[in-house]
Amino acid sequence: MNSTDRQTLRRRFLTVAAMVPAGLGLSFGRAAAQQAMVPTASDMEGPYYIANTPIVANLNRFGKPGETMRIVGQVMNAADPEKPVPGARLELWQTDGQGRYHPQTKGNYSDFRDDEIDLRGTVITDHAGRFDVMSLFPKEYWPRPPHIHYWIRAEGFRPLVTQHYLDTRPSNRPHRTARVIRDQSPAVYPAPTFYIQPG
Repeated sequence: MNSTDRQTLRRRFLTVAAMVPAGLGLSFGRAAAQQAMVPTASDMEGPYYIANTPIVANLNRFGKPGETMRIVGQVMNAADPEKPVPGARLELWQTDGQGRYHPQTKGNYSDFRDDEIDLRGTVITDHAGRFDVMSLFPKEYWPRPPHIHYWIRAEGFRPLVTQHYLDTRPSNRPHRTARVIRDQSPAVYPAPTFYIQPG
């Protein structure tokens, strides 16, 4: 083998060697992106669920007392965590700034006068699986820290009943806990992402 052949062979070897890590990285990256995400944990329904609440832009429709905040978040497919879930229906309910639900009972929206239903409502995710709704900072009541209830439904997915906890003290629920950002006006609660399971 002459020197020209050796140089040609060496160039081919280096070209192939350089391509291998890139190819492996691409393969591993795709595999990681396609791995399923652990679905958001379910939680107790909690007290005072009212079914069939209306779609709202503000949960605090009748001006209950408390610190105003926006709740923003996203619903994603646990089986394909890069994929949002558009059109998901999230029913939310929570206390006011004094730790009280409105009303303090369970039932169906049609069982009550409209003005008896407050700090509850339904929001629909957009094309990116995102939602955004005005509300109040819920007050804790013994022995519960401040929290927001959710009942999530989407076509082709299992329903999820769960809760988010507002980070006012150390929590053992980091996947469902976030801190309110108060340097914005109004304050923003960046809700942890929901990962729901196809069903």
